Amino acid sequence: MQEPKALGSITISGARESASTRLPLTPRETPQSTSTVTRAQIERQSLTSIDAVLRNVNGIAVSFYDTQRPLYYARGFQITDFQTDGLPSYSSSTNQEFDTALYERIDIVRGANGIQTGVGVPSATINMIRKRPQREFAASVALTAGSWNLYRGELDLNAPLNSDGSVRSRLVLAPQKKESFRDRYSEDKTALLAAVEADIGQSTVVALGYQRQSNDPKAPIWGTIPRFATTGAPIDLPISTSFSPSWTRWERTSGTLYATLDHQLNDDWSLKAALNHTEGDTFRLSTYGYGATTSRAPFIDPVTGAGTTLYAAVGGGSEKQDTVDAYLSGKFELGGRKHDLVVGMSSTRTAARTDGYTSVAGWSYVIPNIYTWDGNAPAPTYSKTGAWRTQITQQTGLFASARWRVTDPLSVLTGLRLTDWHRHSDTYGTTGAYAGRSAIQDENRKVTPFIGAVYDITPTLSAYASYARIFNPQNYKDRNNNPLSPIIGSNAEAGLKAELFERRIQAHFAVFQTKQDNFGVRDGAITTPLPDGTLPYVAVNGTKSTGFELEFAGMATKQWRVSAGLTRAKVTRAPTDLIYANMPDYLLQLGTDYQLSGALAPLSVGGNLTWQSSIEGFNFPHPSGTVTVKQSPKAILNLRASWQFNPKLSATLAVNNVTDQKYWANLDYGNYADPRNVSVTLRAAF
Repeated sequence: MQEPKALGSITISGARESASTRLPLTPRETPQSTSTVTRAQIERQSLTSIDAVLRNVNGIAVSFYDTQRPLYYARGFQITDFQTDGLPSYSSSTNQEFDTALYERIDIVRGANGIQTGVGVPSATINMIRKRPQREFAASVALTAGSWNLYRGELDLNAPLNSDGSVRSRLVLAPQKKESFRDRYSEDKTALLAAVEADIGQSTVVALGYQRQSNDPKAPIWGTIPRFATTGAPIDLPISTSFSPSWTRWERTSGTLYATLDHQLNDDWSLKAALNHTEGDTFRLSTYGYGATTSRAPFIDPVTGAGTTLYAAVGGGSEKQDTVDAYLSGKFELGGRKHDLVVGMSSTRTAARTDGYTSVAGWSYVIPNIYTWDGNAPAPTYSKTGAWRTQITQQTGLFASARWRVTDPLSVLTGLRLTDWHRHSDTYGTTGAYAGRSAIQDENRKVTPFIGAVYDITPTLSAYASYARIFNPQNYKDRNNNPLSPIIGSNAEAGLKAELFERRIQAHFAVFQTKQDNFGVRDGAITTPLPDGTLPYVAVNGTKSTGFELEFAGMATKQWRVSAGLTRAKVTRAPTDLIYANMPDYLLQLGTDYQLSGALAPLSVGGNLTWQSSIEGFNFPHPSGTVTVKQSPKAILNLRASWQFNPKLSATLAVNNVTDQKYWANLDYGNYADPRNVSVTLRAAF
């Protein structure tokens, strides 16, 4: 049976603009580790959030603080660089909640990416590529129901606004409601994308759009679940355990108005420009469980269920971000060969406001028995004080990238970015009066270089190497309330890329090493908060990550899709670098999908297996003092099956954590991972 054409799905076999250099490079021509999650994969695997996507990308390890704060690590370091169409996205730790209904694909570049971002984060860059209006009418809807009262809808409508489609529009809407295996926790989410695109003559395309993401969780988890009883034995609380009454909240909303221009100057050169204006809001009223005081860990009496006291926190604020980005890209001839060049500039200004609230430090509630507690507790009283603090971050950069075709098999890639970076905080009192400026940081004319080489050993096998410098300002202050200097370092990578079995399978092997100095870690000698309420940090040298990645993906046969990835990342950190993430040394990810034939031709089946080596947590609170805890290697299996009723109608069944394993998503910041859950999606195209 012929597979239907899904709205917006595209297959790209040629060069695509590189997420790291913006040069027109195929994956095999890119001297870095890259991955792409396509629209087809998103729908095939029922990946409805960026969090779900990143759990299925080779080399990315997922940790977990609490329900609204999963953490993503690549090569031993946290991923903090999220982009939308190559520009910075709204921060405030919400990117993992973004809905995939809005995106055509997700591009991932592992390693430093300072040419485009200015700051060189050595983990990875996540670039979410929005859906764009198409010339012909098309529409699709999807309805999902699943475990814990999951109800979700997707509408994707593409409508030309004139007869030839030179003016066209696209509307994407995705509302979702879901409860949880955790007591009282639920979340309402809504994602929206509305865009209009127009051809201006034969050479120019302009677009205007708006994207919005709203997340409203009730009774979110904040803090950890106790691990030990008062006897010192594991307490093994129910997986539904939550220390959040129903009145707790963690609301986060962001909206982005964007405009783009794409002008083809001639056959070889084009100009692209983009403007983004983003506004976001957040509010959190939360509780967390400690012992009799906030300096004592909770240990549960196995008989009475006593041992936990709730404490509260409240906070909120807003963020405004403005970005302008423009660049020329094209080809030029030198030495009898054509080379590729990109030259551009970008500027981003972020104003993050933190509102002042009256203190809730005096509020507490003793849970009489965690086994019988129904979640009721009196809510704390709080209000805005009228005071606020605004942190302004301004980054402006000039960048250039080039691919030099030295010989037929050898290409050398060079890149350079010149960055001016500034940050300061302005404080305002309860009457709104300006109270002063602090934490001033200026980094001018910082140079971030990149060099890489790709050598085609055969038409289907290439070797590559790349080197990039790291410059990454930090939002930490030392014990004297002075900002820490930026992290500096380097990222080196070398490997092989191959196209196997008549180019049906893409294979990749890489070794890497990242070095960082001035790396900020908690200053354990100081426990007194700084004037802004944060704790002091200290810069250390010698932070290093080394390892390798091995990956295979593609079509083994016309009916059988396979993928496999193995990653090892060994990180050398300062003993005081408490990341609370418990990264495994080894991470293995396997995936397969098979389209049956004959009478079962409408049926496709598949699954993913994620295995990680053991993890350890050190200095874990215990009634006897502190102990080291360990979690054995674990494998999580997800399965799926789809039935194609006709070219425009299909149904997909997805089962996650098939074996229903109960395990810790994190050790140092202990919370349980999701148990088995099921969803069914009905998708129709028109």
